[in-house]
Amino acid sequence: MARPVDNGQAMKLVALIPLLVAATAHAQAPGEVAPEGSIAPPGMAPAAPVVVVAAPEVPVMNDRVAVGLSVGSLSIAPKDQPDNKTEFGIGELALRYRLTFHLEAELALGGGREKLQDGSQGALETNVAMLGLRYRFAADRHWNWWLGGSIGSISVTQNGATDQEKQDAQRPIGALAIGIEHRWRQFALQAELRGFGVGPSQNQATATPVAEPSGTTMPAGGTMPPPPPPPTAPSDQQSGGMLTIGASYYF
Repeated sequence: MARPVDNGQAMKLVALIPLLVAATAHAQAPGEVAPEGSIAPPGMAPAAPVVVVAAPEVPVMNDRVAVGLSVGSLSIAPKDQPDNKTEFGIGELALRYRLTFHLEAELALGGGREKLQDGSQGALETNVAMLGLRYRFAADRHWNWWLGGSIGSISVTQNGATDQEKQDAQRPIGALAIGIEHRWRQFALQAELRGFGVGPSQNQATATPVAEPSGTTMPAGGTMPPPPPPPTAPSDQQSGGMLTIGASYYF
């Protein structure tokens, strides 16, 4: 015999059905992919991938002006006599300005005394002024390096020469450089190697023509023989190198 259904219990079962459906939907963990063909619950869109961009180690465009001090050695020799070189101990002051992220302009002034093989100072001194450009690689990293080129002037005179004597002894100079730097935020240490070529002096004395002696006899026909060719002069061009180590402050 069938048992009569209790209307109160039936009503309770009907009321529990929505609660069971909601609990099943919320049981899916956040980020869990819904089975194929099913509809993802509202607000449960898949998370987008996170792209991490490395921050610059040094904000180079914030501090674009730098003052540098360096010390090192400079050697120079006639181009056709590379073993006949003269060496100088040198100090250099440089002012640099960053034009772009990679490119910076530099004005460098240096000078020093001749350095003899026994370590003592010689009788000569040199003065160098150069204007150039540097291209920095990995500019915003703590370790960075550069290639550069510059032009300017160099003079080698006796120690204690006057400003006019130094100016008269000036020669044009062109240099290529490679360097490396470790920079913190505003302070940096660096090393640089330069190779350069030096042109002839712009104030060389010209040879004075020599008049023929008054007793010279004209040969038959009245034509003077051509003078003998002058002896071949050594090349006035020079070459050299420069190695410096120093520090810079950026502001």
